[in-house]
Amino acid sequence: MKTIAILFTALLITGVSFGQMKYKPKVEVVVLGPKNPTFDESRFPDLHFYYLPDIKLSKNGGIYGKASKNKNKNAWSSALGMGATSHAEVSQNYTGEPAILVEKPIISGTAFIFDKNGRANAELIGTRDIYFNNKTQFMVDFSKMKRSWESETFSSLMKSLVKKGETMKPPKKYKTSHLLGKKIYAFQVQDASGKKYDIQNLTKGNPATLMYFIYINPEYDFNKGKESGAGKKGKDYMNQVAQTVAADKQITPLYNLEEGIFGKRIEH
Repeated sequence: MKTIAILFTALLITGVSFGQMKYKPKVEVVVLGPKNPTFDESRFPDLHFYYLPDIKLSKNGGIYGKASKNKNKNAWSSALGMGATSHAEVSQNYTGEPAILVEKPIISGTAFIFDKNGRANAELIGTRDIYFNNKTQFMVDFSKMKRSWESETFSSLMKSLVKKGETMKPPKKYKTSHLLGKKIYAFQVQDASGKKYDIQNLTKGNPATLMYFIYINPEYDFNKGKESGAGKKGKDYMNQVAQTVAADKQITPLYNLEEGIFGKRIEH
């Protein structure tokens, strides 16, 4: 049983050290859902966490059908990367409030860089496995001529915003449905204590703000799967291991943010 637990723990992804960036943004993480009571924010000292407690991941439909109502079955699906729950976490449709995130979803793994006026200078979509470092490419404009996105490195963006204090001029006409050049939608988030904040206020006032959106299942236990299996039934213990692996897999981007930007390798 111990050997199997070790094999599942090996599924966790460990980042590669790149050293900290010279010019760094303030990093804010918005969790698409309520706070998981077993998630320890203090493990990521350079990240600021906010939550959307009235948002829920929709697990209905999709090519794999409806996700199970059984937490353990969902954990196995998430940990192994297959089945209805895993598919739901990738497709990421939400229900609840704020309505704007249901109508125009910002999926888990989306990152924006805002200037001091709160306008989006760059964005990334689906970045759950990206290491945030100097060479990371952010989308900064869409070229109609080339029919493709133009990009700029993270270090170049930070040099412009943090060192030079540059800001983005709002375009006369928005060419895409993306947030580039715009302010983020107006809605409220809250911290772990329940204090509420207007998200637009969180994106301004600093030379550069990186805002990262992430889904963390509020039911998975981050700790029990790391405990000894002594005295526990084999099935119960392995379900706990699956939950912990699934939970830690979901927060892989947080390790990458700490390591790529601040040069801190945090143990899983």
